[in-house]
Amino acid sequence: MFLGIFHWFVHDARAWVTVTAQTHPYWVFPIAFLIAFSESFVGVSFIVPGTILLITMGGVIGASHIGLFPAWLGAVLGSILGDWISWWIGFHYHHKIVHSWLFRRFEDQIEKALHLFHNWGTWAIFIGRFMGPFRATVPLVAGMSELEFWPFMIANAGSAVIWAYVLLAPGAAILRHIFP
Repeated sequence: MFLGIFHWFVHDARAWVTVTAQTHPYWVFPIAFLIAFSESFVGVSFIVPGTILLITMGGVIGASHIGLFPAWLGAVLGSILGDWISWWIGFHYHHKIVHSWLFRRFEDQIEKALHLFHNWGTWAIFIGRFMGPFRATVPLVAGMSELEFWPFMIANAGSAVIWAYVLLAPGAAILRHIFP
């Protein structure tokens, strides 16, 4: 049942992204921004299949000969903002999050993640950006580990630049060669 609903949602979301980006090429910036924000903001990322949608958008960009830069910039800014808000929540509500009913059963995993951040610091942010289901929780745990703002933002922005390009560019490049 759940997989059927998820498949339906992914299919409809992918179709909407494809049609909207082809029909309104100037909308690729806000669409990419919203997708990347949803993929990066803790909680929402479990609902929105952002990686699939951004890869699809890259293909639409290539097949439609839309410029890659607006979509890339939208994805970069959306992911930076989503991660920053997640970091802020973790930084300001550290103890309330750890002891909330929602996270109580994951206390051991949270403690391990906090230990990881104390050892790896900003590298954990950079690597976490590319680890699918953990992408949105990494900034939350970074905030909970009291990682300072500027080191977090440097790793956040640097990884967002590469992440957005890796998701959008291959599909755009391949389909530009298929549909010259």
